[in-house]
Amino acid sequence: METDAWHHRSDAITSTAAFLGISISLIGGKGYETADNWAAVTAAAVIAWNGWRLLVPAVNELMDRSPDRELVEKIRAVAHTIPGVDGVEKCFVRKMGYQFFVDMHLEVDPQMTVDRSHRIGHEVKDKVRGQIPSVRDVLIHIEPTVKSP
Repeated sequence: METDAWHHRSDAITSTAAFLGISISLIGGKGYETADNWAAVTAAAVIAWNGWRLLVPAVNELMDRSPDRELVEKIRAVAHTIPGVDGVEKCFVRKMGYQFFVDMHLEVDPQMTVDRSHRIGHEVKDKVRGQIPSVRDVLIHIEPTVKSP
């Protein structure tokens, strides 16, 4: 819808430029012939700018661009609120349509049982999806926390 609105807007702008260029050329007479050329250059610039402005977001969607850093940090912050999560090693977020899919590596105590770390993973998944409705799914991978010597 936004693209279509900008298409109509650029049509109006370029039509106005053409009208002004032709009018100035005809009314001004000798010496004003180049007004039509300048109007054409203006119209071409408007079309090129509008095309670029609309192309970049579409290409980003197709290329699976990561969302804003702010969303990634919010997801990491939510994960850190769950008891037992020592850290978030990796957090990859990709957009598909209007929703986000998260791949996250959580660091937990290496002595923790598999059952407990599995429950922590589910808690993180549920809390992220609950607090950030645009997140469709969260894939959790459990990593042992590396202790510094």
